Amino acid sequence: MTHTTSPLDMAKIIELKTIGIKPHIPFYASTRTTVGSFQPEHNYPQYPPISLQQAENAPYRVNNPFNTEFRILIVGDNYQIRERWVYRRKPQYILLDKQQLIGLAALENGEHFFIFDDDLQLQSITLKEAVSLPNYIKIVKNMGKIISIEKKPLLSITKWEYEYWPNNNNRHYLRSFSYTINKKQVLRSLFIEYDKNGNPLSVLTKNQDDKLISLEEYYQEDSDYVSETTWFDEQGVKRNIVYIPKVGETKNVHFDNEGNITTITYDNIESDHLPDFVEEQRYQNLAVDTSKQYKAEDSQQPEK
Repeated sequence: MTHTTSPLDMAKIIELKTIGIKPHIPFYASTRTTVGSFQPEHNYPQYPPISLQQAENAPYRVNNPFNTEFRILIVGDNYQIRERWVYRRKPQYILLDKQQLIGLAALENGEHFFIFDDDLQLQSITLKEAVSLPNYIKIVKNMGKIISIEKKPLLSITKWEYEYWPNNNNRHYLRSFSYTINKKQVLRSLFIEYDKNGNPLSVLTKNQDDKLISLEEYYQEDSDYVSETTWFDEQGVKRNIVYIPKVGETKNVHFDNEGNITTITYDNIESDHLPDFVEEQRYQNLAVDTSKQYKAEDSQQPEK
């Protein structure tokens, strides 16, 4: 905390202390969201820590119906989020064959986690092991009966790092790192700088070789444009600049290798997203249980 901490910030810090959040200690975080709560640029945790079991059981959300998220947060000395890890998965109900089901007859009531070995035999693992793996199977048994079998393939791993202005606790920098499925290499990094009011100034994106992909720069409020983004090829040569206006069509200026303008187009620019991880074949081939469907939970519904 700094001597410029406002009364609102102090109130939030006291609240976070009372719910058990401590600086520099990782905790499992809820995927619930609140619109219009505390100033988002101050970036405090919104909810109390949850258990590992609740974090693994994060549901599909109405505002995010295509995947679930497993979240880990760390706050700094000022109790603002310093580090955020997000593991995106796509749970799906599946069917196992008769031989595999026979091997599950002795399971006790509760949640159980497995992986396939090379012979496609189920091998039991712990919950903590499961959430760190690219693929696993979750089986829930209740009152002596198996009520659900799910596979939970991993889609992406992303880490965010935050720094804040010391005079008002607004964001100053945000760094984002997208990792390979084994977390041994960064696939893409993103660096955002904000002014003292929390408004973005620039966004720098690099590839896995630390080469520049794009540079987005934001205009002042009195400009006719919101931002311009310069895109580079794999050799670092400027290929085009995209201008986003406040009103009207997006302008895309294209360049040749010498930096000369070749064409100007007015079209929508597709986002350059990384593809999701590829699911292992042994899990891809599992039969889908079409008799079961997921219900996307409201953004305020707690994890179970």
